Amino acid sequence: MQKRTSSVNHVKLNGLTFSGTFTIGDTQQANPKARGIAMQKEGATFQNDDGIYFDNYSLFHRQANWPENGVSVQKNTFHHADTIQVNNINIIGVTQAAIFQIGSLEQVRGEARIKHFRRYLDGSAHTNLPDS
Repeated sequence: MQKRTSSVNHVKLNGLTFSGTFTIGDTQQANPKARGIAMQKEGATFQNDDGIYFDNYSLFHRQANWPENGVSVQKNTFHHADTIQVNNINIIGVTQAAIFQIGSLEQVRGEARIKHFRRYLDGSAHTNLPDS
């Protein structure tokens, strides 16, 4: 990876949360990970302990199904300048294992696992997949 200087005039970033990363400069490797449980409740009354835990869902225990390395590709990159010039960037948010990078990034392997479901007033729940 050819190293370059990043020259940044102004960045406005409103939110950086839950394993989101903001980097100015070069990075050799990034492995962001995030996990979360997102519940929509009819009536939206929440308690400190709703009985919802990561351990209850196999989604958070499975091994990632990464693609196998494919055929090698020869790549030639030509940088027209030794400096990455950034004047002005406005971003609402970077979250859940996302990366906002001004510079070079050699290798990235990000993973976000979010369990979404709804709970209704009658006590029933709906999810896309059972125990997923």
